[in-house]
Amino acid sequence: MQMKSHVDIELSTLDYTALCDSVELLTLDLNDITEVTGHRTSIVCVTASQSLPLTAIVYWFELKLSDSFVVSTIDRRTHWAQAAVLFYDELTLEADYQLRLETVYSNSCITVNIAEA
Repeated sequence: MQMKSHVDIELSTLDYTALCDSVELLTLDLNDITEVTGHRTSIVCVTASQSLPLTAIVYWFELKLSDSFVVSTIDRRTHWAQAAVLFYDELTLEADYQLRLETVYSNSCITVNIAEA
């Protein structure tokens, strides 16, 4: 599957069907300079809840400033948008299909891909 691009989106303005529950793709400790300046990879598996085409992977971040204060880009009250990886070709997922998502953090950039089995 060929990726089209990473784009900023406003998920609340789009008509979409989520194919799985939200999952944590990657955690970074911004107080740890080795994590911030390093390279990290995480792979998580998600299970499709229904049979539909996959046209994008949407992701956002949450910044935990304290135990009681979290900034989230999924929150419509902030000025931040979510991000999405769009695909040239749709991948039709069958219900209960497991998809491996690979998230890479490197050079202050986050990339989300479909991982090879």
